[in-house]
Amino acid sequence: MKLVLIVYYSRTEVTAKVATALARACGADLERIQDLRPRTGISGFLRSAWQALRGTAVDIAPAMRNPADYAFVILGTPVWAGRMSAPMRSYILQQRPHFRRIGLFCTMGGSGGRDVLSAMADLCNKLPVASMCLRQKDVLADDYRVALTSFADELTVLQSATPVAVAKPS
Repeated sequence: MKLVLIVYYSRTEVTAKVATALARACGADLERIQDLRPRTGISGFLRSAWQALRGTAVDIAPAMRNPADYAFVILGTPVWAGRMSAPMRSYILQQRPHFRRIGLFCTMGGSGGRDVLSAMADLCNKLPVASMCLRQKDVLADDYRVALTSFADELTVLQSATPVAVAKPS
């Protein structure tokens, strides 16, 4: 069994920047959720906010990695209109039976991060082992490294206490 998979959705690359840095810090595998419908321009922005407010699930590409193969799955989403992104909602609904333990993070332009993390945990039916909210302006200014290091350190401690299954020889 592998240890950590980081799954994220990013429309503007802010959440992607955090997910990539976190994967490097933890030695984790990385999977980006692929939305099947473009979200560019003002219409994409408005549709994103509307779907988040309504709690809509959307069509996403099939996952490339199986979260059941990992001891920890870290989920990252932007905050849209005070809610998790619709693509992240879709991923959780599809994959939650396969989650063993979860960690959560979000990026936000304004506020609502703690509520989003709580909603994600509820949707996963699991309490997170670690969580983190980051402001977009801090990520863009590279002023988030202390929070990222703290989050990664929490995961490292948990990883060292997690037994790894060893395959039996055939």
